[in-house]
Order: sequence, then structure tokens, then C-alpha cells
Amino acid sequence: MWSVDEVKKKVSEHKLVVFAKGTKEQPMCGFSHRAIHVMNLLGKPFEVINIFDDPSIRPALVEAFEWPTTPQVFVNGELLGGSDIVLEMYESGELQSKVDAAFAGA
Repeated sequence: MWSVDEVKKKVSEHKLVVFAKGTKEQPMCGFSHRAIHVMNLLGKPFEVINIFDDPSIRPALVEAFEWPTTPQVFVNGELLGGSDIVLEMYESGELQSKVDAAFAGA
């Protein structure tokens, strides 16, 4: 059973985390596919948490970060948003800067 604390712990344990519908290898919706694709373009290790693995993940995630949709992309503990926001950030170069900063000195 996932709790708000468990969600926040997962976010803090990884520099890049995507809560998605599906896995890295098999996203189960177009938005999750897009978010995972953008993360792959960055060339850095990232964690994908499949919200379908446990029905308690999504409600805990929504409660923890007050963002009602998935995917949810986090860089260095910061919620960036969903696939559209992450794609826009990637296209502008802002996402690469945030990711590079997260991995600086790692």
C-alpha cells in the first residue's frame, strides 16, 4: 500500500523519476510514451514507476503533489509536470539544464 510518504521517498531517491502508465519498455498511453521518450533523449538514468502496479500509487501521488494527471516527471525532487510540459522544456533547452544540474558532481 503506497502512502504519500512512500511516494515522496521514491521521488527523493532518484534524480529523474517518471510516474507513468506502463513501463520504460512498454508505456501504456501516449502521454506516458512521450514523457519516457523525452527522458530517453536526455541519456541519463531514470526511474519509471508504473501506476498500474498498485492501485494505491495514483491516489498517494495526487495527494502528495496535488497534480491530478499522469505521467508526472520529477527532476531532483521537483515536479516539472506532465508530458506536454516536459516536451516544451526539452525543446527550449530548459530540461537539459535542470537535468545537467541534478547530475553535476554525481
